Amino acid sequence: MKNTSTPSWYSWLFIFLFFGILLIPLRQLNFNPHQINDFYGRDHLIALSSNFRTLIGDRVFPKVLVGEEGWLFYTGEKNMDDYQNIIPLSNEELARIQTNLDALAKAYEEKGITLLVVIPPRKASIYPEYMPEEIQIFDSESRLEQLTAYLAENGQTSIMDFRPLLINAKNDRDVYYKTDTHWNEYGAYLAYKEIATELAKTYPAIQPHPFTDYKIIEHDVPLDLAKNIGATIFEEPKTTLQYQPESYTDFREIKTGGRKIMFSSIPNPDLPTAVVYFDSFFFPVNPLLGEHFSQATYIQNYFGGGIWNLNWVEKNQPDIVIIEFSERYIHDLNHFIER
Repeated sequence: MKNTSTPSWYSWLFIFLFFGILLIPLRQLNFNPHQINDFYGRDHLIALSSNFRTLIGDRVFPKVLVGEEGWLFYTGEKNMDDYQNIIPLSNEELARIQTNLDALAKAYEEKGITLLVVIPPRKASIYPEYMPEEIQIFDSESRLEQLTAYLAENGQTSIMDFRPLLINAKNDRDVYYKTDTHWNEYGAYLAYKEIATELAKTYPAIQPHPFTDYKIIEHDVPLDLAKNIGATIFEEPKTTLQYQPESYTDFREIKTGGRKIMFSSIPNPDLPTAVVYFDSFFFPVNPLLGEHFSQATYIQNYFGGGIWNLNWVEKNQPDIVIIEFSERYIHDLNHFIER
């Protein structure tokens, strides 16, 4: 039987002739390669090329891997190495994280501050069944599994691990986007609910809202992984949650060095104050949490090529500190809390 998974020689000939014809007028016009971003029809040509490559079975794109049933996976920042468990944390690294985390939690506790460390899992941790079978896992334990096990055995401080929650919930509905790195509105809501439920043990005024309190708003914009490869055949709407009851929370933001610092406030002195350090996974979570803090400051972990320190806590003296690092950045957690 003929193997149809590999493009035949005439398919490659077609590709060669197709792009060769496109390049002829560019040469005749003395096209400057430095003006490629301004070339008329550039996005259309990229989409045409990416769509064609996908249709003939190409799975590997810059920083993106096409998985089963159109699921896209991010491959940058050693994400595939992490998925394959070939860059484990050493015992020394685990011990340092545990020591520094316990010291930080104790220092905050003495000031009456509740510390919560949360780690959103990468998409491949929740949907490994959509990864191409050629991508093998070489060790049974991921870095996140290493860390949670080590802290449970040796430490006084735990971290919130959403994997069991999300793996169970995906049986009812998707919790991550197919064409984006991040969780979707439902995955973000589940993380918010878990955090609010945990905080309610110390601050009973915090009670998570039911999912039915929100309206799902769809936005017709390309999601990050599909946009990265320029393909248009991966159609999926971006969604956000809009709180239905009347809300008195005021959200504001400023940009500094290309990063956002956000603020929320609500005229309710019975609610606690908070400082939240976050990465891109928390963009949809922060507005949900903001409904439960009288005042809160939200700072992106990374700033100007570096990493923030904890000075915002000293400045604001909040009741709650939330530190969020997505799973692929787990190696930076110790650097952050150590400073």
